[in-house]
Amino acid sequence: MGKFGFHIPTCHAKIAQKVDSWEDSWCTLYSNHLGYVMDLAKPILQWPEFDVVCRLTLEKVVPRLLLPLQSEGRVLKPCLIHGNCWDGNTAMDIRTGEAFVFDVCSFYGHNEYDTGNWRAPRHRLSNKAYIRNYKKAFPVSEPGTPAILVYDDMTTLCKMFCASDLDQALKALQEDTKGDCDQEQATAGAKECGSGEEEEEEEEEEDVI
Repeated sequence: MGKFGFHIPTCHAKIAQKVDSWEDSWCTLYSNHLGYVMDLAKPILQWPEFDVVCRLTLEKVVPRLLLPLQSEGRVLKPCLIHGNCWDGNTAMDIRTGEAFVFDVCSFYGHNEYDTGNWRAPRHRLSNKAYIRNYKKAFPVSEPGTPAILVYDDMTTLCKMFCASDLDQALKALQEDTKGDCDQEQATAGAKECGSGEEEEEEEEEEDVI
């Protein structure tokens, strides 16, 4: 049935994609690629809560959604996908009706990967008629329901599939942050106290003089 990935890195605009390997599992390739993109974002955002949600998404959510696609005898055929398929990267010859696609960042993946962009309201492809017709040609991968779940963000996915892990991780993060703040406040208080004592000593010396 072939493998997922590609023989060279491909680029989504200026960003290289982590798809330059060959994997039997779609879950493995997708996790590698998503984790790579997350790692690019972390130093820019510097947002601890984002780091927590990224970790849980990769450890809990992605396997929960994607592993069933290739379990219990189910077969997922790798497809050469566009990689950034939206209406701005498609066109049609007005004379012949021939369709064109461009600005590709292709690799062999799950065919439904390309439909992710279609739900963005700014795209004309967000019209549900496109998805309905797509499904007529390419039925939803079994077991169906988990494969087509799409939510607004990773936090919602974590709340759906690993709520207790998310609560524990965020609580631990809050406690660590609170501990750091308490330590900073204690240090600042000690400095202020020390500064006050020095000022009192200076005043006493001036009185003696």
